[in-house]
Amino acid sequence: MSDIVRYEGKKNDIVIIIDKDLCKGCDICVKVCKQDGLEMVDAPDKWEGTTVAIKDPDNCNFCKLCELQCPDFAIRVLKKGEEKLITIGGAKKSAAEL
Repeated sequence: MSDIVRYEGKKNDIVIIIDKDLCKGCDICVKVCKQDGLEMVDAPDKWEGTTVAIKDPDNCNFCKLCELQCPDFAIRVLKKGEEKLITIGGAKKSAAEL
């Protein structure tokens, strides 16, 4: 079972989904985020010892650079209510189900 975390903005219509099992803690997403919206947090069970977390989902401007640059497909950035099927951790779900 995947460790999937959903972050939802209060001011914007954005949902950010992170699969912590897929995140290897490489820090690429943090470096490409121009909104300073991501951070690395301790994850002792991970190889690198860190994993990504969202500082504030309302900082996200929906550029999707974090999603596009993640080599492990651990981040998805969606609009609230988006009904397309997404694959996270090998399971297909609608964004509303997460």
